[in-house]
Amino acid sequence: MAKNEVINRSGAEVAAAAAVAGVAAVGGKLARDKRSRRIDAERAYRLRSDEPVPDGIRRIARGQIDDAHDDLDAASGRKVGIAVHEARKSLKRLRAAVRLARGTIGDETYRYENTAFREAGLRLSGARDAKVLIETLDTVEQAAVDELRSGASAGLRAQLESEHEAALESLRGGGATKAVQADLERSRARVAAWTFETGGFDSLEPGLRRIYRRGRRAMQAAAAEQTSENLHEWRKRVKDLWHATQILRPASPKRMRKLSNRLHDLSDLLGDDHDLAVLGAYVDGHPRCFDDPAEQVALAGVIDRRRRALQGQALQLGASLYEQSPKSFSRSLSRRWRKRVGPSSGRVPALVSAAPA
Repeated sequence: MAKNEVINRSGAEVAAAAAVAGVAAVGGKLARDKRSRRIDAERAYRLRSDEPVPDGIRRIARGQIDDAHDDLDAASGRKVGIAVHEARKSLKRLRAAVRLARGTIGDETYRYENTAFREAGLRLSGARDAKVLIETLDTVEQAAVDELRSGASAGLRAQLESEHEAALESLRGGGATKAVQADLERSRARVAAWTFETGGFDSLEPGLRRIYRRGRRAMQAAAAEQTSENLHEWRKRVKDLWHATQILRPASPKRMRKLSNRLHDLSDLLGDDHDLAVLGAYVDGHPRCFDDPAEQVALAGVIDRRRRALQGQALQLGASLYEQSPKSFSRSLSRRWRKRVGPSSGRVPALVSAAPA
């Protein structure tokens, strides 16, 4: 065989092998993408129009537990802060789902699960809380560049970064994240035992009405007395309603999407106010971080002015979002649900006790 023929055949074999490898790689990617889409669909944070409500709430709860568990699996090295933040968001969505279903799973199960998920989130809170203070300080300095002397907050920033790094280091050891993962695995097993007294929208309407009523009352309290505690309580109740509208999107997809977006905007306003409140308290409590007391006073003044502006915007938006009575709000969604998704499926047999062990 001629030398050129050998070279040509060798080249053809290499090209063929590369083509096979390429096809295999594409096939592998398609398989991974398909699996990823399947997982995303299974864990979607909204009810499906073709599933019984109790099954949907259990599916949503499992999905948030699995998301948090997966995020904590990735909590290592430099990415630990991001992973923990995502896990905490899943835990908050999980608690909101339990609140929505409270009227049908019962107070005992609700209190047990809510406490378990809250304590899991608290174990992971240190690093994120410290990071938020640094980000909030950045925002304040950028917005008030003409009012604050460059470098005036250097001592404060150094202190915050030191605390943030210490919080991250405690998480890198893996003890806290592994403990939370173990708790999540036990929680996932309990979800199968949640028993719903009713099916369809009937199982969620009492919880929805309660969530809306608590948010409305919290807004009224914040409007009457704009303390950090009242505003923070309102924010928590707004987030509950925001998450509830995400879960109930099939009732009226376009309307619920718009409502969800507005509630998210309100949550962000109140969240920014809370972050500023925490930063303001930190500034007041750490005078040694400032070389000149006047710089501490200036920063506190900027924070207070920014908070007043955010509070005004939040109260204006909140008034439009909570203008209905709780009964009118929940009944309106109930009618939309029945019209679009279908009537309540009525009583659901209690196959397994929902009471926690």
